[in-house]
Amino acid sequence: MSREECTTYPFSAIVGQDALKIALLINAVDPRVGGVLIRGHKGTAKSTAVRALSPLLPEIDVVEDCRFGCDPVSIPALCDECRERRSAGPLPRVRRRPRLVDLPVSATEDRVVGTLDLEEALKRGERRFEPGLLADANRGLLYVDEVNLLDDHLVDTLLDSAASGVNVVEREGIRYQHPARFVLVGTMNPEEGDLRPQLLDRFGLCVDVEGIADPGDRVEVLKRRRGFEDDPDGFAREWRGEQTALGERIRVAMRSLPDIALDDDLLFMIASVCVAMGVEGHRADLVMGRAAAAYAVLNGAREVTAADVRAVAPMVLAHRMRKTPFEDKSFDEKRLEQLLASAGGGDGEDAPPESSGDGGEGAAAIASVPVEPVSGDGGVSADVTAELIAGMDRMRRSQAGRRQETRTDDRTGRYVKAEPARPGAPVDLALDATIRAAAPHQVGREGDLAINIRPGDVQTKVRKRRVGASIVFCVDASGSMGAANRMEAAKAAVIDLLVDAYQRRDRVGLVAFRGEKAEVVLQPTASVELAQLKLKDLPTGGATPIAHGIMTALDVLSGETRRDDSVVPWVVLVTDGRANVGIGNGFGSDDAKSAAGRLRDAGVHTLVVDTSGPGAGAAAREIARAAGGEYVRLGAPSGTALAGAVRERLTA
Repeated sequence: MSREECTTYPFSAIVGQDALKIALLINAVDPRVGGVLIRGHKGTAKSTAVRALSPLLPEIDVVEDCRFGCDPVSIPALCDECRERRSAGPLPRVRRRPRLVDLPVSATEDRVVGTLDLEEALKRGERRFEPGLLADANRGLLYVDEVNLLDDHLVDTLLDSAASGVNVVEREGIRYQHPARFVLVGTMNPEEGDLRPQLLDRFGLCVDVEGIADPGDRVEVLKRRRGFEDDPDGFAREWRGEQTALGERIRVAMRSLPDIALDDDLLFMIASVCVAMGVEGHRADLVMGRAAAAYAVLNGAREVTAADVRAVAPMVLAHRMRKTPFEDKSFDEKRLEQLLASAGGGDGEDAPPESSGDGGEGAAAIASVPVEPVSGDGGVSADVTAELIAGMDRMRRSQAGRRQETRTDDRTGRYVKAEPARPGAPVDLALDATIRAAAPHQVGREGDLAINIRPGDVQTKVRKRRVGASIVFCVDASGSMGAANRMEAAKAAVIDLLVDAYQRRDRVGLVAFRGEKAEVVLQPTASVELAQLKLKDLPTGGATPIAHGIMTALDVLSGETRRDDSVVPWVVLVTDGRANVGIGNGFGSDDAKSAAGRLRDAGVHTLVVDTSGPGAGAAAREIARAAGGEYVRLGAPSGTALAGAVRERLTA
């Protein structure tokens, strides 16, 4: 969509595939924009669009045989090897296209950052660095599909490299650093959870992609896909002309970019809009200016106007807005449209506002728009007390999360130490420790290798990482005193914890018990939207079948562990403990304690939240003891206090 169309179309017109193409082209023209995050449901061609960008990029000069693709004319950005070669004479150069490097969700840390070259170490006794994916991506694109599912320690590594442009590796007795400047492109399905805020802000732009609803357009997609599958070479020839033209458009825009600048009025407008929209930090201001300039040159312009800012602003701001747990939508398009219109970026406006000595009348109008305060603390009530604080989960698991730390045998996670390899067990070789173990015995060993290693010397890496939790709230919805308050507090706590779950790989569900049975109100999920839909209206009243509630919660967690044996199971029982309905002909209180014992036997972590008044907590305390769990009393529970009590234990 052109910059002229942006001034006459509705504000939300640049969405979906149009926005996706524009965002990718902007980053191709100016990699300093900082990449793009593409959010959309499965089957919306997110990955296809990203992979189609690489052939459009113009060729670049790289140092011949350089493992990092260094720029021969950018001396400060050269790797150490190229610096040494340069001291002996001019660096030889070749031309190639920037690389598109895939970073799979299953990638290990060694594969991402690089490691010691085993062959060189064993044959020659030399410590030589073997580059990883960050080295391959230097001066190119690093593509992470399902970026929201990436292990947290890899996310931290990406953050460090994206911020500094350098990858620093310290492991196995070596320290090495090399340039790692790349455009970060990520795709994700929002149904599977969101990103940590630190990583979210690193993406310069963000676009949301939806499936095409028009039948005619869908038919065209089918035809093109079938045409490609039937004759890939013929399909490429058919579209080569348009692809060549688009590549030339990118090259021309890249050459024109250094000659274009934003005047002070536009800069003030950008800053004022970011402030009025409540954006934290300064990255949005920088990105919006660079994106507007790239968008302008893509359309053949020689100056940046308010229309260019208007076109890119939603892509810059949509993922940077403050969010509270109960907001249905955190990005207000109408408000942004109003603010931009006030500064001369509205419909029909194609020029920046006139200067009035203090930044322009339009910019002043933006600055005068009040910023609405954002509420929601999510803190822990000072009245919360606890017993029986649990330690680290000792089971070995394979999936990532942030709630509890555990050892893992699948070669992922942080390498924290080494231990002797167990006979017959898989070996994640700790080369540094293996060499140290073999070193004292070299005098009496003979062989062709620089270091002769025997089976008894072999050391394996011990890795640790965080694992996710499945938390089931089991809530007393009976007619006992305070049932309505308990239910409202539990609903609020579920939503509150789900905001964290987006970032920590956790899932939260809810079981309510009343009358003669229990009901699964919400199967474990990571979706705030689904929880809000399911938890709108919940009835209360009737008897108190605590045992039914516990057993139903246990069934739900059993399904979770069958789905993924890595999860840490939690039951949060919210009740006053006064059970009066048993299972079959059993007594309510006895059956409740028996059911709690089943939680203990199944290895489920249990937190009993007592909602009874002062001096009346014996029943709930007995259930907690039978479950081998923890006990807290919240006489008047609130969502914040309940969520805080749970969060405190999950992060212990």
